[in-house]
Amino acid sequence: MLNNGSYGLTPDVVREAQIELQRLLEEDPVRFFKADLEDYCDDTRGAIAAFTRVRGEDIALVPNGTFAVATVLNNLDLSPGDEILVSDHEYMATFNELGKICKATGAKVTVAKIPYPTVTPEQVVESFVAEMTDRTRMVLVSHITSASALVLPVKEIVAAAKQRGIETFLDGAHTPGQIDLDIGDLDPTWYAASCHKWLACPKGTGFIYTSPNRKGGFKPMVLSCRVHETRSDRAPYLCDFDYTGTNDYTGNLVIPVAIEHMGAQLPGGWDALRKRNHDMVIAGAQIVCDMLGIEQQVPESMIGTMVSIPLPGKCEPSNLLGEGLWDRLYLNHGLQVPVWDLPGVCDRMTRISAQLYNTLEDFEKLGEALKVELDR
Repeated sequence: MLNNGSYGLTPDVVREAQIELQRLLEEDPVRFFKADLEDYCDDTRGAIAAFTRVRGEDIALVPNGTFAVATVLNNLDLSPGDEILVSDHEYMATFNELGKICKATGAKVTVAKIPYPTVTPEQVVESFVAEMTDRTRMVLVSHITSASALVLPVKEIVAAAKQRGIETFLDGAHTPGQIDLDIGDLDPTWYAASCHKWLACPKGTGFIYTSPNRKGGFKPMVLSCRVHETRSDRAPYLCDFDYTGTNDYTGNLVIPVAIEHMGAQLPGGWDALRKRNHDMVIAGAQIVCDMLGIEQQVPESMIGTMVSIPLPGKCEPSNLLGEGLWDRLYLNHGLQVPVWDLPGVCDRMTRISAQLYNTLEDFEKLGEALKVELDR
């Protein structure tokens, strides 16, 4: 399993905690949804807030990063000619949602081009700044890109946008648990994240951080039967997102268990875990590149605990996972590692991840398998 970056694996202790909450829910769903759910959500917000260095009251819980991106975009008041700036490394779900939003509002997407694999943080910032105009309403940038796995210099991008009066939205789908995350220091308008990847939470878990001055009127994609109610004891931002109708919210409610459990696996806590995985993916990528006779060109400063390696050739048809070489690595060698393209940037690449269950032997096996399959 060299693809923790896509879905991650959930430890038994976290799954068992979720099962226990599901048992409580089914024993008395009326009490769970009407009385207990808010308290559980507050516990989760507190754990996320401590982990990301923001206030818990500024965090809304959502099913995943894609839902979070759609929620923020649908809360924007866009007009014809408004521009939303992204990079050409952005996740396809984001481009799809932007396409829908722009069709409805008349806004348009502008794209900053990021060189790859030879790239520097300075080049990334320059690419974004060059595309900022007086029509740019928001800069949307992945903190860590999906296909190319680059850790982008988002603090500098946010600062440059603020100087020009532009709002910022950081898509951190891959960030929590992969690198140290201080949202307060980054200070974006919005920050969204998934928790099922590097936090090892159940699937269907995520959050949105919203700057305090933008929470007014900020609503979820789905409005429940309670949205019209006004409460003196609780802000609408929390009430509206905590309950969006009958659903299984227990995945998000065990985020505190996952953060504590994963942070207890090594003597140095989360810092040691992130360093261990970073060092392993650096060494693993070098093993693969040496076996293929190619150079790993992405600078270490832009690598978290996953890295993409350009491969020769172009993507092939697939009957199973999405790409022919990906299929063969899985079926012929028992390796789960993605192979894909990044249109306009790279014809074919593989993205490798390192998590606690990985060893350097995994990367040696990948290098050997790639040699066999590329030779074919």
